[in-house]
Amino acid sequence: MRVREALSIFTGVAMVALAATMIAQGPGTGGDSPDVVEVRSYVLTLAKAQETATAMQSINQLVAANPSLNAALDAGSASTGKKPITQQAQDIDSQYPQIATIIHANGLKTREFIVITGAIINDVGFVGMKMQGILSSYPPNSVTPANAAFVEANWAAFQEIAAKMTPPNSN
Repeated sequence: MRVREALSIFTGVAMVALAATMIAQGPGTGGDSPDVVEVRSYVLTLAKAQETATAMQSINQLVAANPSLNAALDAGSASTGKKPITQQAQDIDSQYPQIATIIHANGLKTREFIVITGAIINDVGFVGMKMQGILSSYPPNSVTPANAAFVEANWAAFQEIAAKMTPPNSN
């Protein structure tokens, strides 16, 4: 999976900036924010990844069917990544209750959904780059050895999860 495809997961959910912040800082820069460290160290499970993918798929469908919601999310995306994850979650809960409802209906808290989404993008992105030969080894502080091994061992499942999370018309 190419990095561009992995980043497309954030389209329509006002979290583009979180991914951009993680990538701009790069792995192991020493200046990682606590949020970036939390996302990179989150311990992935298939159950949580699948719940997140199902929620994201429903959110993407909602956004695609609702141009005004899409415009509102796009308008707010420039400032989203400058906020801590906790504030981003509070903003989603208060400003986009229809998105929060989808997240909660899938057994997740909004903040947890943001963290897991970032972890999936980060970890699947790095594992994918290694599997394609773009990386010979994982850079320090980029992905935990446990998550890398887990994603590698469950690569087919994570490909399905990533496909489910990808917004319509982004392929």
